[in-house]
Amino acid sequence: MARSRWGCTFLLFLSASALVFSQTATTSLRGAITDPSGALVPGAAVTLNNAATATSMSTTASSAGTYVFPQIPPARYTITVSAPGFGKETKTAELLVDQPATINFTLSIQTTAETVDVTSAAQTLNTTDATVGDSVGNSTIQALPMEGRDPLALLTLQPGVLYLGNPDENDTIDSRSGSVSGGRSDQGNVTLDGMDDNDQLNGTAFTGVLRSTLDSTEEFRVTTSDGNADSGRSSGAQISLVTKSGTNSFHGALYEYYRPTNTVANEWFNKYTQLYLGEPNVPQKYVMNTFGGAVGGPVKKDRLFFFFNYEGQRQAINEVVTRVLPTQNFYSGQLGYQDANGNTDWLTAAQVTAIDQTDACTASSGCGPDASVLSYYSALSAAGEYGFLNTVGDGVNNDGYVFSTPAPKTLNTAIAKIDYIPTSKQHLFFRGNLQKDTGNLESSFTATGCPGLVSTDTCGVANLPGQPLNTWSEDNTKGFAAGHTWTPTPNIVNDVRYALIRQGYSTRGIGTGQGDWVFFRFIDQPAGHALTSIVNVPVNNVVDNLTWTRGNHTLSLGGNWRGISNNRADDNNSYSSASTNPYWLANAPNDPSSLGTGLTPVGSGFENSYEIAYDTLVGLVPETTQQYNYTVTSPSSGTLEPDGAIIGRHFRANEFEYYLQDAWRIKPALTLTFGMRHSILQTPYEVNGQQVSPTVDTHQWFLNRAAAAKAGELTAGNISPAQLLTFAPSGKANHQPGYWAKQKDNIAPRFAAVWAPNAHTSIRAGAGMYFDHFGEAIVNSFDEEGSFGLSNSTVSPASYYTIGSSPRFTGAHTIPA
Repeated sequence: MARSRWGCTFLLFLSASALVFSQTATTSLRGAITDPSGALVPGAAVTLNNAATATSMSTTASSAGTYVFPQIPPARYTITVSAPGFGKETKTAELLVDQPATINFTLSIQTTAETVDVTSAAQTLNTTDATVGDSVGNSTIQALPMEGRDPLALLTLQPGVLYLGNPDENDTIDSRSGSVSGGRSDQGNVTLDGMDDNDQLNGTAFTGVLRSTLDSTEEFRVTTSDGNADSGRSSGAQISLVTKSGTNSFHGALYEYYRPTNTVANEWFNKYTQLYLGEPNVPQKYVMNTFGGAVGGPVKKDRLFFFFNYEGQRQAINEVVTRVLPTQNFYSGQLGYQDANGNTDWLTAAQVTAIDQTDACTASSGCGPDASVLSYYSALSAAGEYGFLNTVGDGVNNDGYVFSTPAPKTLNTAIAKIDYIPTSKQHLFFRGNLQKDTGNLESSFTATGCPGLVSTDTCGVANLPGQPLNTWSEDNTKGFAAGHTWTPTPNIVNDVRYALIRQGYSTRGIGTGQGDWVFFRFIDQPAGHALTSIVNVPVNNVVDNLTWTRGNHTLSLGGNWRGISNNRADDNNSYSSASTNPYWLANAPNDPSSLGTGLTPVGSGFENSYEIAYDTLVGLVPETTQQYNYTVTSPSSGTLEPDGAIIGRHFRANEFEYYLQDAWRIKPALTLTFGMRHSILQTPYEVNGQQVSPTVDTHQWFLNRAAAAKAGELTAGNISPAQLLTFAPSGKANHQPGYWAKQKDNIAPRFAAVWAPNAHTSIRAGAGMYFDHFGEAIVNSFDEEGSFGLSNSTVSPASYYTIGSSPRFTGAHTIPA
């Protein structure tokens, strides 16, 4: 009895579950067939014909006079309806991806087999579900102007989208830029031909791993809200793109777009500098050249088709860079300041030495202006005052140095697709993508910006004129997809697809292998020191969707598996460092209000700038950071990695989703859609066991610490062992729990109701639960910023040194003991 009850419950649930429109790169069509009096016509024959490939599909209207094509490729179709005693009628319609269409027919009574062409462009109003979003066809994609020829840029034009631009190499990723209907930008789900195309690492808005071009994109749709149960992975926008296919006619294109420098305005700071120096107003170099071609056609008419597109882009663009560098007087050991009246006064090297001695200088290398500092920056003294800009720096001891530096970029995209239609019931396809990009690539930057130890590094450009680029990036992302659509009966369609996408890039910095660094705070270095990051992320994806039309119900079910590997190697946390940070000192320089006999006091508004410049000139290095990396060798110990070692990590995770749905057409004008989606997200784990986690519940640990602090029990030297936070190897490879518990309770019900009182009106309402997707972004942070217990930093305590006792600068790669 119990088994029967559960079986009935399962069948009832299946009958309450919606069409596969969303993440399958297909579309759907339905409608009602009536006679001139408005009575429904059961048993009518309905045929879809795609003239471009000479393919057709047929079905029969139900006893209620309605018909459904649940899964069909997006294309321009001719729909023909016939029934005994009625004349044939045809309509043509452009059916767009993931945009469920409804086309009704009213048959006229005819005594002959006359065909009535009702319209050449039938309305395709969505009267099936509550999904909100626009589909964009190829004609629109080709017609709209866009500089970068990126079809995904059109996604920003959708209602409900807030887009402020994706971050460049020096910006922090802001998940509000690219939000859709309030959902964060990193929660968008991008699919290409129904397969996963998401950037697993950065999560930037509207960005697929495999680049689509204008000439390779047949169409796309963005579901901004109220996605059905077949929409998954994440809670944000559902973005589906479809690649072009070949047809029975050969077609192609050759194109080139060239944008020279004289089409751009000068960058403001570059123009300001030129005017300041009396030079002509000449914009920085900006040449963008996009070129390519596409061709498609039949290999075997009506059966085998091909499509190929290549697009290259060459950018010869100079970026305007501003550095903060010492002014000319600095190189002779002088120290400038502004007094209370705003006048600039200068201390000689001898006066700086006297002040340093008053501050109890104990430097073995001598007091006063540091000879090593002056030698380190001496190569820059030849620059003189050229290009200085008083919008940054203190304007006395250091100033802005503005210059234009090359930031070249090359992009190459190749896309090929084969379609094979052995019978009217089967359709197979294969698509391959290959990308090869080099140069100043924003897409290859890590989530924390340019790989390195200091944020003043700028990726892809020279640190100073005549120097090599700080970084050189390469992107060799590639992938392929294959699919098989089978229609064994007019009422059953199964679509299975497989894809492998390998996201791969590297950013190699000139600082790798140069050893530890001493950084000057508030002024830029004479040389770049960006580091290296190498990443490849293979994603295997299998999707299967089955639909079954029975009476007024169109049931569907499907599954989606993603196997994600995240292989990383970098030296972002492999070097020790030191800083001239003046705020790490226990005392400021000798009271700037009284510098000595005959010297004008420093103005109160310049005291902070004076302190910074003084500490820089005498070479104080009060802050040091010792970096340690370990490799797990046993449950309780690890091996210390050598300084500068490239640290490799290999993470893996499996994600599985399934759904059950149905569109129940209660009446021709009323449709209910409801179902459920269940997502199971495995916690990413390091396959070689190089991960550790806290041994206690950290939430409870923080609560206990707060209670102890409130009770006054966290005094120095009075911390019990129970209050210490300890770590141990974790994760699947160590046969231990992961970083966090597996997400297996993400059960998401969805519901929609649609009423279409006439052919021009659709009133829709929907509701559902949607879960955020996370995982890879967190382990990326572990890798880039250092995993607890495996990458540790020991920082010298603030206020430990005074000016007199602080270590002095002796070389760019010499860390004070």
